[in-house]
Amino acid sequence: MLRWETRGRSMVLMAAFLTLAVGATVFAVTNSIDQAATADLTADRVDPGVGDTAVVFDVADIDPFVVEATVRAAAQAGGIAVPTRTGSLGMQRITRSGTVVHAPPEGYLIPMVYVAMPAAAIGGTLGVDVSSVLDANSVVINQLTADMTGAEVGDVIDMQAANGGVQQFRISAVKPYAQIGGSELVLTTAGAIRLGATADTQMVVWGFPSRQAFDQAMIDQGVTGRQDTKVSRSWDPVDPDGTLSTARTKQALGEPWYQFVSDDSIVMHPDWEAANLSPTRILLDPSIPIRARCHLRIVADLSAALADVAAAGLAGAIDVANANTYGGCFNPRFSRTSGQIGFLSRHAYGMALDTNTTSNCQGCTPRMNCEVVRIFRKHNFAWGGNFRRPDGMHFEWVGEPRNTISFASPYCPNVGNPFLQSTSTRTLGLDVLLAGQEALTDG
Repeated sequence: MLRWETRGRSMVLMAAFLTLAVGATVFAVTNSIDQAATADLTADRVDPGVGDTAVVFDVADIDPFVVEATVRAAAQAGGIAVPTRTGSLGMQRITRSGTVVHAPPEGYLIPMVYVAMPAAAIGGTLGVDVSSVLDANSVVINQLTADMTGAEVGDVIDMQAANGGVQQFRISAVKPYAQIGGSELVLTTAGAIRLGATADTQMVVWGFPSRQAFDQAMIDQGVTGRQDTKVSRSWDPVDPDGTLSTARTKQALGEPWYQFVSDDSIVMHPDWEAANLSPTRILLDPSIPIRARCHLRIVADLSAALADVAAAGLAGAIDVANANTYGGCFNPRFSRTSGQIGFLSRHAYGMALDTNTTSNCQGCTPRMNCEVVRIFRKHNFAWGGNFRRPDGMHFEWVGEPRNTISFASPYCPNVGNPFLQSTSTRTLGLDVLLAGQEALTDG
């Protein structure tokens, strides 16, 4: 993977980049496959003081062509593009003057999702009040995460690095979710290097005044339309199949505690399992007899979805034997990208159900019945068929109905109803900095 410091044509743009601390723009690619709905949500800037932000990423490691083409497109549109890093690492504890403020049980970790960027990129996308308080030894923490952990400015957070060692960071600021999006921790690139996060995972673009100019530049430079390249914009309307950020997931379902037991497996703490999961695989609905061990918070919604599927005469569209053998809810795993960097699967929370796995392999064209998909959306689930890497077997709880949101989904768009209004007028906002990262690794 190319590094910013080594790209031959980057120096001139870097000079411009270091002098700009303006807004950002984003562009979304939607390849409509079958009768996609029309997006009807307006998209306003979340923070007029910063502006629009765009993120470009690939299904696999970011391609060198995408890096260079995005730099050219940003320059054409009058903006800036730089490579950045996202991921999740385990938090061991938060201390204040040597006293533990918050920690999982001994030997376990709490997932913390981060975004790491050069300081000027942080200033341009999140605000100078964020970039000005950061260095290689400090982090800015999301207000939502701070509220859940009791963290305050000046506290020390112990993070487990990619090699299993421990790195300490001082919390230099607590910033609102609306300002920094789903990232629980914001770091400089130098801070990420301390943690062993050395691979660039995406391109962040900001600083150009015209969304239309950005869109056109992405077309002109050959980024738009690439099969495995996705582009997300901070003004994109809500996707009915967009998932919760890790911070929102913790807020809704509680904080998970996990432990690595080998290179490719984890376990959840038994006390966490006892408090949050059904004790065994339970019958979710007698008409579609899937037995699964799920998070207690989602059982009622999951059972209601299955009952509605049966009532609609679609029980045959659910492969019960497959779900009971290869699917289900709870499956603790950590999808690694490097060492102990990666993402805790949503199945480790017990908040997602897999079914029809053989006909909906991850990365394959989804084959799930679209009426079943829409019923699950009605009962507070997103569907994986429209994930960054299609995952048609996967239904993930999001805590709100998604069946009335009009969006140009590649697969199974919601069907418009003149008597129903969309339940959401939100835009993607600064959650764009993590767009698609967690869903990519959650088969």
